[in-house]
Amino acid sequence: MYYKVYTDKYGWLDWAKNGLTAGTAGFGYKLRAFEVKLLPKGAVAPGKTTKPYVKK
Repeated sequence: MYYKVYTDKYGWLDWAKNGLTAGTAGFGYKLRAFEVKLLPKGAVAPGKTTKPYVKK
């Protein structure tokens, strides 16, 4: 399972998977939306995975 979130200021962040943190911390920005994709085990990510989380 892959998921990503849309936050104030940053917009859509990259994809995270399997319990990894997604979103922001320490800024007070709201999480506005999220998207989830269920893929077969071992499938390639549906997009970039380098920045799913931003911490202050």
